[in-house]
Amino acid sequence: MVEQGACAVCLSPALQKCSGCQTVHYCTKDHQKQDWKLHKFQCTPARVKEDDKLGRYLEASRQIKSGDVVLKEKPLITGPAQVTPPVCLGCYTLLEEGKTVTCEKCGWPFCSQGCTKNELHKPECHYTQQRGEKVHITNFGIPHPNYQCITVLRCLYQRDHDEKLWAKLLALQSHCEDRKGTEKWNYDRKMIAEFIWKFFKLDGTFSEDEIMKCCGILQINGHEVPLMEPEYLAVFDRISMVEHNCKANCNKSFTSDGQIILCAGQDIPASAHITVCYTDPLFGTEGRRHHLADSKFFECSCERCSDVTELGTMYSAVKCKKKGCKGYLLPETFMVPILHKTKNPNPETRNLDNKFWNCNSCKDSVSDAIIQQLLQDIGKELSAMPKDDADACERFIEHCGSYLHPSHYYMTDVSIALAQLIGQQQEDGLTTVSDDRLLLKTQLCRKIADLLEVLAPAETRLRGTILFELHAAIAETGRRRSLTEGPMAMLGYVTESKKVLLESAVLLRHEPPELPEGRLSQQAKINLMQMEDLIRTMSNALPSPL
Repeated sequence: MVEQGACAVCLSPALQKCSGCQTVHYCTKDHQKQDWKLHKFQCTPARVKEDDKLGRYLEASRQIKSGDVVLKEKPLITGPAQVTPPVCLGCYTLLEEGKTVTCEKCGWPFCSQGCTKNELHKPECHYTQQRGEKVHITNFGIPHPNYQCITVLRCLYQRDHDEKLWAKLLALQSHCEDRKGTEKWNYDRKMIAEFIWKFFKLDGTFSEDEIMKCCGILQINGHEVPLMEPEYLAVFDRISMVEHNCKANCNKSFTSDGQIILCAGQDIPASAHITVCYTDPLFGTEGRRHHLADSKFFECSCERCSDVTELGTMYSAVKCKKKGCKGYLLPETFMVPILHKTKNPNPETRNLDNKFWNCNSCKDSVSDAIIQQLLQDIGKELSAMPKDDADACERFIEHCGSYLHPSHYYMTDVSIALAQLIGQQQEDGLTTVSDDRLLLKTQLCRKIADLLEVLAPAETRLRGTILFELHAAIAETGRRRSLTEGPMAMLGYVTESKKVLLESAVLLRHEPPELPEGRLSQQAKINLMQMEDLIRTMSNALPSPL
């Protein structure tokens, strides 16, 4: 039965829906065209839903295909990161001593005279003028305490200057009750709230509750925008309703002008929840859950966290050391209560609830304390390892492979680095890499791409990057085969390389040119055209069939 609704223009009964979002009705095509100027800004294949447990969340209003843009929106608020060297408060460019201009009204430094007139700067300019004394920034290139409050101040400014924006900010989660008493809460109260009261003389203008709520809104909902160095912070409206999942179905990226784009990383059926990963999906389960509890104040119980094998990948598994056994150790569960520990964390005891890790083959048990010490030691070894040394990466994999599952998160971390390093350390790229190293690069890229497809299908930036590396390795393998087997031996390799590269280009197509992945996307387009020409030339050279 076709659902009937009210026409968005005239409110008369209507059966036709917008094909994009499937949420708005129209009685005629003329009324749909008439409404498009307004509706196009809200037209997304997702609708806002609400329940007691999740609060507001987004649900697919129709089937969404992998790669589709789910939503795109401008930020509500932007500002410098809490810890940052002096940056331009108009465009967030890093400032250098002797190369700045100051706002004639308030004294804050900028990269250009034009940026001093940017609307973004109004809040801190207003309160600095109201203070009665200009700001003088003299130290550049290192974190400056005066910048810690800027983005919070920009939120507070909306209370008296933009009622609608203030209401949208207040509708976002701040977790004030959960944050109270934590180390971060106490730090923010001293370095932000007290600074706003004393430096800007706003004691009595803004209460502690208002300031700390804005701190929480930024902590819980802020997105680091990586379009420049250092990154700046942005808060968005609808994207903040997207719930978390460690195996998310969407990923976020940014346009060159700072808008956020939410893209489907896999096919999403109608009525499914729209999800992103709030933490690093390449962390192990313990790391992800503790990071979410510490920074977002909830304990994840998604499908991946609930499964100790992490969807069969054994991503956190440790090798059983019992003689003759080839099994792997995992605890019965990683679903241990965390939040009660976050206000007074004790790293020595935080994982002891798991008690024992059990072998999936011989059923031997090892205490959690022993496993945590092993992981801590390996973590220290990883931290001390040179990050741009392929030989060091190989040594780490060989050494730690006797303690960890081949897909363990430490092994995967180093494998990703090694896969990208091979060929980058030589002036001639892959052409001078040994056959063994080229084969290793190919194997690593295939393994990582397959692992990501299972664990984190929405991590399109990393998967696209790895596939770009794989296409280069396959093409180089084909070139070498052609030297011994003749030019036509290369055709199959080039065809496979093109197929992999096309997948990489599709995964990276929404990345902006300011990011490395965006530049790879541009290079992929160039390489694809060259490969098409090469395949055409080689195919034409094949002997005609009798």
